[in-house]
Amino acid sequence: MNDLHETLRRVLSGDREAYSDIVAEHQDMLLAYAAFRVPDAALVDEVVQQTFIRAYEQLAEFEPDKDFGVWLRAICRFMILAELKRATRDRENREGYREHLQLTLLQAALGRAESGPDEDLLRRLKSCLGKLQETSRTLVSHRYQQLLRVDEIARRMGQSLSWVATTLFRVRETLRKCMTPEAQP
Repeated sequence: MNDLHETLRRVLSGDREAYSDIVAEHQDMLLAYAAFRVPDAALVDEVVQQTFIRAYEQLAEFEPDKDFGVWLRAICRFMILAELKRATRDRENREGYREHLQLTLLQAALGRAESGPDEDLLRRLKSCLGKLQETSRTLVSHRYQQLLRVDEIARRMGQSLSWVATTLFRVRETLRKCMTPEAQP
């Protein structure tokens, strides 16, 4: 770009088209910067686009004696942090919902079985639980009878959070397969 300061002056005086010159000049640099820091390649373009939008909104705050590329990268860094925080929150919400749904379905199945309409379901569940190893039965008890959170189970059992989550997943799969009528003796 021949004269960044002149282009910035034009943008600040209302020439929106001049901003496309700034984007064209700095886009590759920001894409590389974001790609190195964002774990999800699909989000890189989004983060860079949001960076340019935020930079446009805050252009009047840019100090002309500073390095424009450094200023853009600082904005991009904050956009990346915000995106990572949002993605983490979304993932935690999805995981929490999935566990809540599984718990609700298991409780509903147990509730139906205990109320009598499907005594065969309760018999199959008890039979399948009896086939589990002691550690697996303890996990099921902690999670679905005592309603403990996964992190609390990990603490009580002296295991990692990922071990508990993975083992619970495998136990649920084992129970699901065992509960099918064709799997019963």
